[in-house]
Order: sequence, then structure tokens, then C-alpha cells
Amino acid sequence: MKATVFEGAPLYLPVRASMPVKPMAARQPRQKKTSAVQLPLEQRAVKLVAQRMRSAEELRKKLASEGYEADAIEKTISRLKEVYLLDDRKMAAAVGRYYKDRGDRFIKAKLLHKGISAEEHAQAIDELPDELERALAAAAKKLRLLGSVEPQLAARKLWQHLAGRGFSGATVQKVVRQLVRGHDAEFPD
Repeated sequence: MKATVFEGAPLYLPVRASMPVKPMAARQPRQKKTSAVQLPLEQRAVKLVAQRMRSAEELRKKLASEGYEADAIEKTISRLKEVYLLDDRKMAAAVGRYYKDRGDRFIKAKLLHKGISAEEHAQAIDELPDELERALAAAAKKLRLLGSVEPQLAARKLWQHLAGRGFSGATVQKVVRQLVRGHDAEFPD
């Protein structure tokens, strides 16, 4: 075995004399394995829905990106809705429950990103506890993690934490004032 030094490499790397060496720039990235046979649309749709819960819009985009025809996609989606394999309301409720420690703005943004209508947004958020209760719980947890810090610093950290989790400004202000009450902390307006 012969030790060879590559340009720019700080170490000696053992290389067999018969082994060709290509610079990194000349190497081709690995391609995804693609099967020559495409699954029928119905089978592919059921497989995608079985992998994880999807909204109708997510499924529509995914199937269109794989090259299926739009009319056939619409027929398949309506069939999946008929047999209750695709339900945007259940999807919205599941997203709401998963992000129950976040604010309404964050949850609405997630649902909008998944292509779920405003009607389902409202219904999913109505099923959750009040935003103020969720914000109080998240702030109390953060306050325990902060330990004993100055009230002004605690207020600022709580404000940043809650705002970053998608709670409205009015809700954040109420929660911070309530939890850091009795201290001489200045609050941002």
C-alpha cells in the first residue's frame, strides 16, 4: 500500500496503487432510486395517506409533482374522502392538539401551510383551551426553567418566549404582567 498526499489535504491517506482517485468536485451525487413502473394513482394515494396524515391539498400537490393527471387526482381525492381516509377536519384537529402549547397565530400558520381552509382553522382552534390558558401554562414552565433571575430579565425572556411561540401581543402582555406582578419590571409596549 502506498501513502499519497492529496492537494490541500493535511493528512496522508493510504491508497492502493490500482484504485483511481477522483477529486470531490468530479464525483457525481447519488441519484434516488426510481422504479421504471409507476404505481397506479389509487395505490400511490393510499400509500401516501397511510404513511402519515395528509390534507387534501398536500396530497394533491404530492401526486401532481409525481406526474399524475389533475382530473384523476381530483377523482381519487374525492374517493378517499368518501371512504374517510382523507379528512381535513381531523387533520386540523390533530395539528391543533400537537401544537397545543403554541399560540393561535402559529397554529393558523401551520394549518394554512398544510392547505386547510379557514373554516377548519376556526374549528380546530375552538377545540383547544383558551389562548390565555395555554400561554399561562407555557410561561409558567419557562419561568421554572429560568429559576431566580431579575424580574426585568424574566419579563423580557418570557415576552420573547411567548411571542416566538405565536401568542398574540395582548395575550403575551397579560401573561407577563400576571406572572411577574409585584416586581419592578418594565414592560415593552
